[in-house]
Amino acid sequence: MKVLMIGPDSQAKGGIATVIHNFKTYFHYSDVDMFFLTTWHEGSRWNQFKTALASYRMMRKENVDIVHLHVAQKGSFFRKALFLLGSRKDTPIVLHMHASSFDKFYNGSSKWVQKWIRRIFDKATCVVVLSEEWESFYKKLTKTEIKIIPNAVPIPDESYYNPSATKIITFGRIGKRKGSYDILEVAKRIKVKYPQYQFVLFGDGEVDQMKKRIEEEQIENVTIGGWVTDKEEIMKDAVLHFLPSYHEGLPMAILETMAAGIPNMASTVGGISQLVKSKENGMLIEAGNIEMMVSELEQYLSNEDSRAILSENARKTVIEKFSMDSYNSTWYKEYQMLEKIEKVCDTNGSKV
Repeated sequence: MKVLMIGPDSQAKGGIATVIHNFKTYFHYSDVDMFFLTTWHEGSRWNQFKTALASYRMMRKENVDIVHLHVAQKGSFFRKALFLLGSRKDTPIVLHMHASSFDKFYNGSSKWVQKWIRRIFDKATCVVVLSEEWESFYKKLTKTEIKIIPNAVPIPDESYYNPSATKIITFGRIGKRKGSYDILEVAKRIKVKYPQYQFVLFGDGEVDQMKKRIEEEQIENVTIGGWVTDKEEIMKDAVLHFLPSYHEGLPMAILETMAAGIPNMASTVGGISQLVKSKENGMLIEAGNIEMMVSELEQYLSNEDSRAILSENARKTVIEKFSMDSYNSTWYKEYQMLEKIEKVCDTNGSKV
């Protein structure tokens, strides 16, 4: 079985790149020949265009059994749509949706673009989403079969949780969508009661704007750590991972930190509530609700015994439900089913 996986460079920044990197590293079956084409990498738009064009031409030359497209919103969707339309008509195509705000992208598009988006979904063999919440949304757009396959991560051999740690960390792109500016407001209030704790934001994005805001408001307990690839040492000094996002899919950062035994305080958006269970393995908060964030965080920092229980349960959750072994097995079975499918098309190229 030959599977063509198409998406951003596995060494690029972001969750989709991490998912593809994990496929490259951990997905190994003797009867699956998987190879990868890149549609996006860091650099100029001209170089990105040339990369996507070269990959498109390569795809047209290859004879594959399955095309697996990793898709977000906006430009990512339009790029992958061209690959879908350019694929051999009888080749099963997976649209693997990672978008954090595809609903916003779709609802903000013109009626013509919305119709075209629905048509692209209808041409896929199946659509894979990360959570029940996203399944409900995509069911409104297409009759194509939708399956839920949550993200997964490799599990460290041991927990990194340190009850004496004094850093509250955030992994991910810095900006409004991730709730980064809300973290500043929370930090200012937390400092009054817990001055020993430091908030550290690791990521790219609105770094300069964030640094300027921190300097202007003289927020001494927040620092910017930049983009990192080796997170082990950082997590060993973290008491909590804090992600108050306004839009999400199923964040790899939450999975990675929970696998390492680091509890999360995260907002109830996207598929997060299927992973984080309030008072069991972490804390759920409402996006934008600063008072709630401060209250939950103060309770968390005040009780070391409770933190230890949340840490243990966080790691246990990922081991039992979001491990790479289980994830790879699910995808292997999916590929086996897709291999048996030969799309039946009418004269207009739509499924019948």
